[in-house]
Amino acid sequence: MNENTNPAKRREWVKNAAIIFLTIMLLLTFFSNTIMNYSLPEVATEYVQSGSITEKVRGTGTIEATDPYNISIGESRVISSVAVKEGDEVKKGDVIFYLEDEESTELLEAEKELNSLMLAYQLAVITETMTVGTVSNIEADHTLSLTQKQQKLQSAIAAQEAAQREYDNATLEVAAINKELGYINNTVVDTTSEKNALSNAQREANEAGQAVADAQASASKASENVSIAENNVIVKQNELTAAQEQVDYMQGLKNTIADYPSALQAKQQEVANAQSAADSRKAELEQAESDLQSLNTAYEKWKEDNPEASPEEAGNQLEAVHRQESLRNTKQSEYEEAAKALEALKNELSAMESSNAQAAAQAEYESMGGDAGLKMLMENVTAKQNELAQAEQNVIHAKNDVSEANKEVANKQSEQSEKSSAVTNAQQALADKENSNDLTVSKANASNRLLDAQDRQTRAQTALDKAKEDMADIQKELLAEINLESQNDVIELQMEKIEKLKEKTVGAAIEAPVDGTVSKLNKVAGEKTQPEETLAVMQVAGKGYTMAFSATTEQSKKLSVGDIAELQNAWYYDDVKATLASIKPDPNEPAQKKLLTFNVEGDVQAGQSLSLSIGQKSMDYELVVPNSAIREDNNGKFILIVESKSSPLGNRYIATRVDVEVLASDDTHTAISAGIYGYEYVITTATKPVEAGKQVRLTD
Repeated sequence: MNENTNPAKRREWVKNAAIIFLTIMLLLTFFSNTIMNYSLPEVATEYVQSGSITEKVRGTGTIEATDPYNISIGESRVISSVAVKEGDEVKKGDVIFYLEDEESTELLEAEKELNSLMLAYQLAVITETMTVGTVSNIEADHTLSLTQKQQKLQSAIAAQEAAQREYDNATLEVAAINKELGYINNTVVDTTSEKNALSNAQREANEAGQAVADAQASASKASENVSIAENNVIVKQNELTAAQEQVDYMQGLKNTIADYPSALQAKQQEVANAQSAADSRKAELEQAESDLQSLNTAYEKWKEDNPEASPEEAGNQLEAVHRQESLRNTKQSEYEEAAKALEALKNELSAMESSNAQAAAQAEYESMGGDAGLKMLMENVTAKQNELAQAEQNVIHAKNDVSEANKEVANKQSEQSEKSSAVTNAQQALADKENSNDLTVSKANASNRLLDAQDRQTRAQTALDKAKEDMADIQKELLAEINLESQNDVIELQMEKIEKLKEKTVGAAIEAPVDGTVSKLNKVAGEKTQPEETLAVMQVAGKGYTMAFSATTEQSKKLSVGDIAELQNAWYYDDVKATLASIKPDPNEPAQKKLLTFNVEGDVQAGQSLSLSIGQKSMDYELVVPNSAIREDNNGKFILIVESKSSPLGNRYIATRVDVEVLASDDTHTAISAGIYGYEYVITTATKPVEAGKQVRLTD
């Protein structure tokens, strides 16, 4: 029997082959798992456990002075030496800088300006030709007050106004007498006694008038307010007149629109009436000229018949001719006026007939606002009437104020009235004589009065010129005094400034204005200062320091003003305390961050950097993991725990995702809330990126 067909041997061969195959497969599986294990991420794990968390906010900031004091001077000087160092504590009055002994730029400029002011002052004294006494009073500050200057000027104004009134009255008197002489013929009537009586009466009346003027002068000062109030009334009257004219003009337009037909008819009737009046005046003129011709003929015949008649008789005959000439001239003037009036009415009628006045008035009325515009103008008139009434009431008040002063004026005026009555009586006596045809005395009296009036006018002109010169001199003097007073005051202030600057020229130093610590020095020896430049900065004693740094809005919600911060590297500092003073939005990121400001006490200096941590007290939590275990993606925060699965070749470890909510954290650990029991392994670190559901291997 062939051995290859032996069943026992064949089974042996199959068994051996199976053993060899399984051995090979086992070896391959072992080496395959070993190779795969070395390719898996190696992770470190820790138990999820309970524990306490102390949340802290950490930050670093720069120390700043709470209320720094900047030291400066108001002039340019060179620093000779610096007496302190940054960080030195000083007392008020301690020297910070020593200055070189030299005149400052400000002193030189101030002296130069003083020289210019003195030159301008001296030129003004010479130019204005001021007296030595006036200049001495200005320099001794013994000048008139502003009220006294105003009173002096007002007195000059009152004198000039009085002189102007006297001149105007004298001019009117001269004109009146010249007019009177024009009506007196060449016949001279003796009126010497009447003239003397009138002259005496006028002299006494003038004396009474002077007494009235003296009383009025004493009341003139009180009357100034009345003049001001009356001027205001005039202004308001003018404003009311202007406003009323606008209303009248617009009302006239309105009336023209409504009354144009009747106005045209009325104008035609006016022309007819004027024509009738002109015809009547012409007839009267022709009659007067005829009568005048008859009288002239009769007068010439009378002269031929009476060649030996006296001038007085001839004058009586000629008087009728003169009266008729005067009548003829009157009729001539009346006719010319009637003809002129007729021509003007004809022109007006022609203008009304040739132009469409009603349409033009309607257009202009509408352009001015129509009825609404008229209403506004009428309201303006009412307002102006009220203002005028108030101004007139002010005049009444002002006049009441001077009533007492005017009582004396009234008494003097009463006396003047009596003297004026005497003048009137004397004038009446003179007039009576003149009416009796005694014209010689009338002419002589008028001539004498003309001489007196002309003499009065001359004196008044001289007085007015003198008052104007005095007024100009007083104004010039007062303006010159005010100008010199102002320049003198400026010079005195400049001299005081120079004296203060000179006091600092020798041995000058810049001293500490307050107690405190020198936090910064901006100048060294040899450097030059500038006016108001900050030379040094001091931290005022007792003011303290501040520092600030940013924190997230979430972190700041867990802090409160008044919390005490801890210093990092506290062993380096000696008795330093930081207290949270304010929590405000960070100016750089107001929506995401808050600016934490701390009050710092202790041995620190401005500009020093300080690191702080601040937070709440510790709290216990059931689930606490290392900070490195917390991961985050688009779906939120999570941890990876390790789950074990058995296999024929041993345990396999799978990374499993667990979503978490962070409750609190500190420097090393985080408290979480998650769906786990608390004894799981959580992955903290890995040699490669780890994904949920993937296999990992644990560290040995």
